[in-house]
Amino acid sequence: MNDSEDYLAPIEAAIEDEGLLFARDDDDEALRITFKSEGDRYFVVGYRDDPNFVMIGSGWALPTDADFERALEIANTLNVRKKFVKSAIWEEERDVLFTVELCVNDGLEVRPNFGRILDVLRDTATEFFGELRA
Repeated sequence: MNDSEDYLAPIEAAIEDEGLLFARDDDDEALRITFKSEGDRYFVVGYRDDPNFVMIGSGWALPTDADFERALEIANTLNVRKKFVKSAIWEEERDVLFTVELCVNDGLEVRPNFGRILDVLRDTATEFFGELRA
């Protein structure tokens, strides 16, 4: 891929295929798309210095009363059990991030699987917070 190519355009098309609206915010380092699906916020990031890498994810704040060690245990369990998704927790920010990170030749490879990626991200967040509340 050359640097002038908009390699996230096929992912924008995939977002449109899902009937969703998105916003684009590019800078010198990265190409970024944000969108909502079923009321939840998601993002797509592609780095200019690594156009084959694409990250699709969602970020959430941990509830103030959540036990950090329990949240970490749940995230680790999900990392072992779930396909595609990486769960990460930041203690200082008290945030949890669910991402699918891909190495692709072209954003076109993502398009036919985009609905499945959203489903697994949504399902992982639901499982995480369900376990956290239990």
